[in-house]
Amino acid sequence: MNQAPNYLRTTRLDNGLQIITERNPSQRSASVIWLVPGGSACDPLERGDGWATLLSEFLMRGSGELESREFSDAMDRLGMRRSVSADTYHQHIAATLAGSDLSSGLDLLVDLVLQPRFPGDALAPVKSLCLQELSGIEDDPASLAAVRLDEIRYPSPFHRHGLGIQEHIEATTADDLRGYWKEVARPTGSILAVTGDVDHDRVVEQLSMRLADWSGTGPTPEIVGAPVGGTLRIERDTSQVHLGIGLAGPIAADPDHLAFRTAVGVLGGGSSSRLFLDVRERRGLAYSVSARYSEGFALGACTISAGTTPERVAETLERIDAVLEEFDGGPTDEEVTRIAVGLRSGGLMQQEHGPSRARQLALDVFRRGTARSTEAILAEFDAIDPDDVRRVALERMGPAWRSAAIRCLLGPASAIAGSD
Repeated sequence: MNQAPNYLRTTRLDNGLQIITERNPSQRSASVIWLVPGGSACDPLERGDGWATLLSEFLMRGSGELESREFSDAMDRLGMRRSVSADTYHQHIAATLAGSDLSSGLDLLVDLVLQPRFPGDALAPVKSLCLQELSGIEDDPASLAAVRLDEIRYPSPFHRHGLGIQEHIEATTADDLRGYWKEVARPTGSILAVTGDVDHDRVVEQLSMRLADWSGTGPTPEIVGAPVGGTLRIERDTSQVHLGIGLAGPIAADPDHLAFRTAVGVLGGGSSSRLFLDVRERRGLAYSVSARYSEGFALGACTISAGTTPERVAETLERIDAVLEEFDGGPTDEEVTRIAVGLRSGGLMQQEHGPSRARQLALDVFRRGTARSTEAILAEFDAIDPDDVRRVALERMGPAWRSAAIRCLLGPASAIAGSD
């Protein structure tokens, strides 16, 4: 049997930048994701909460000799779809364009990272956008409950939602952001992935020349102290009550992460899950209920979310707790198979989408230390074993796991008082 060619290649430049490419002969486009240190957990706690979000808006406002409009026009001439967004650790600089224009596109992205203009007259509208997004949380009760849950479930500096603090944003100057970007945007800690119509050697050669003078190590935030924990009640005059339950989960590099993801899928991953069938379908207690697993570099988490009426808060929480207790025996073979099939099909579609695949490669290198081929990822899904999932459920989702749950309840005071 002939083995499929391996189009996945990795190179680390002398300055520390990691480059991953995966050529797809059937594609004529190229997708780029560049992870550059400077995410929300890197923001200075005392005065810079929100700088990562400000930077994600500010970075696109011109670079090198090109002012904001000129820079935008240059990318438009390449037909480049682009974005900059911040996560916990990095700025995600993303672009998709024709493979034939990849070299020109990379030149523009290098200018964006190394020579952002940060024009002073653009700071006011950037701040306005960030403040609007921050204030918008209050208008979305479900999102507000999720944000406040994260604030008490995670230790500093990972407890921040990234949108910042109003006072910090308003006090930020363009010089603050210029100096901060020079401090955090370093090659060691940066990861650049390209998929599709790409020549690995040409990318390495181009970036080796363009980034020869770029040096230094970007920050990697570490846990400081313990989370607040407990139960948070947020009084709002709403017609529904929004519930969030935070539980621990394995990190991405943990060998149990896939079995844990499967177990969480059985609990709350869709309309065939145990929580959905028990809490919503059979008893009609909640109009929505789900569980999800978030893997990360330093922290993993399981989150159970539900929306119910003020009159049924206590009963909803009781049934969620009951379903979790009943899960001590673990899932059935049929349940595991159903989730495994769903994970595989979803994973396959993700791998075939250029931007998603590029992001997957970059995050693999960051979280796991190595990039996985599509075949390797699908093989992991195929190898999901019901007995292993039951072992993880028994060892990591038992009474101690449940007793450490952190809760956030948002709704009328009378409905959430005393609910634990």
